[in-house]
Amino acid sequence: MKIVSTPSRAPEIVGEIAALLRSYLEGENLGAKLKFDYGEAGVVFIDGRRMPNKVHTRDEPADCTVKLDPFLHLRMLRQEVDQVTAFRQGKMRISGDVGIAVRLGPIVLRKSGRTN
Repeated sequence: MKIVSTPSRAPEIVGEIAALLRSYLEGENLGAKLKFDYGEAGVVFIDGRRMPNKVHTRDEPADCTVKLDPFLHLRMLRQEVDQVTAFRQGKMRISGDVGIAVRLGPIVLRKSGRTN
């Protein structure tokens, strides 16, 4: 499905990202707090120090924060855009413990049913 990138759809997209991450993290232990910051569109916060992980859209301090566009993030979660390429092109910025964001990648690949 093609994602239409309009500011009015941003809250809907953020909700969809939270739901996807909830399903991908079921039964997984991220071991840290990770936040995806979408600027004015909001945030998705993962408290991976608990089992089960808690995923919500409240802004809280995190061990690692990834700043990016929510439409780009959804495309990354669907494996339509490579996260390494997006990072190298400056389309996402990571602050804090980068290793936390890196740990999420294999979980998403495995849970989304994709192998590469």
